[in-house]
Amino acid sequence: MMQKTPLYKRCLQAMAFVLALALPLGALADTYKVVVGGRLNLRAEPSLEATVLAQYPTGTWMTVKEEVGDWSKVSVGGKNGYVMSRYLSDTSADNTLYVRTNTGRGLNLRDQPSLTGNILGSYKPGTAVKVLVRGTGWYQVEVGGQTGYMSSQYLTASSSSGSGSTTGYPKTGYVSNPGANQVLLLRETPSTDARVLGYYRNGTVVELLGESGSFYKVNVGGKSGYMMKKYISLSSSSSSTATPFTAKLVNPNGNSIVNFRTAPGLSSPIIKAYPVGTEITVKEMGDVWCKAEIDGVTGYVSRYFFKAVQ
Repeated sequence: MMQKTPLYKRCLQAMAFVLALALPLGALADTYKVVVGGRLNLRAEPSLEATVLAQYPTGTWMTVKEEVGDWSKVSVGGKNGYVMSRYLSDTSADNTLYVRTNTGRGLNLRDQPSLTGNILGSYKPGTAVKVLVRGTGWYQVEVGGQTGYMSSQYLTASSSSGSGSTTGYPKTGYVSNPGANQVLLLRETPSTDARVLGYYRNGTVVELLGESGSFYKVNVGGKSGYMMKKYISLSSSSSSTATPFTAKLVNPNGNSIVNFRTAPGLSSPIIKAYPVGTEITVKEMGDVWCKAEIDGVTGYVSRYFFKAVQ
C-alpha cells in the first residue's frame, strides 16, 4: 500500500482548490427576478398540489436561490418557497430614463432591489440610465458601466432635472373625478402617454409633493407618480363619503383573508375574516378606514385591503 506523503497530500489539496475555482461563480450568488403575468402563487414544494403560502402580484421582486426543473426556489417578503419559473422575468424593459430627485441629491445605485442593498454608486439628477427590468418600486438599470437597482420613483422619462416646482408642498388633496364611477390614473411621469401605475376613486386621499405643468407629483397608497391637477381637489368635502361602488378584498401582505370590523380601528372587534376576492360594497371612504357592506352586514375595512372592480 502506497504511503501518503506530505507532498501527496499537498497535491490533493491543490487539485481540490482548482476544482473549486472551476465551479460557476453565478451559482453562489443570489439573482433577482420580477413576477409577470398576474398574481403568482408561492408554494411550499415545487408542485401544483403543494400548499399555497402566499400570492404576489406582477412587478414583485423575488430572490431566486436555485432552479428545480420548471420551478424556482425563491425568497420574498420573509417567506421561502417555490414558484413556477415561467412567471418570473429578468428582461422586461430596455429603454432610457433619467434621474430626478426633488432634493437635488444624487440617486443611489444598489446591488439589490432594497434599501438594505449595498450602494454601488450615486448619480446626480439628469443622469441617463438604461432600464433593464421594471419591478414594483425598483428598476434594474445599467449606468456608468455598472448594473444595479434604483428606486423607480426617482426615474423619469424627461431629461430635464429642474422642471416643476415643490414650493409650498407637501399638501393634501382628494381625487375628484367628474363622474362618480370614474377613476383617476396615477402615471409614472407627468404625461398622458406615461405608464399607468394605479387607478383611484373619488375621495381617495393624495399627498401632493409638487407640480409639473398640468400634473401634480403625488404619493398615494405608498406609490409615487403623477396625477392631472384638474381631477384633484384641495377640499376635503369629498373625502369622507363616496358613491357606493363594488370592490374586491385584496391583501398586499400576502395573507389569504381580510378582517371585517365593527368600527374603524385595529382594536375594534372582528365581525368576520373574509377570504381574498370577496366582493364588497363600499359606502363611505375615509382616510384609512371605509364603511362597507358584505352579505348584507355593515362594517369597516381598511382602504388598503380592497380594490375597486373595474
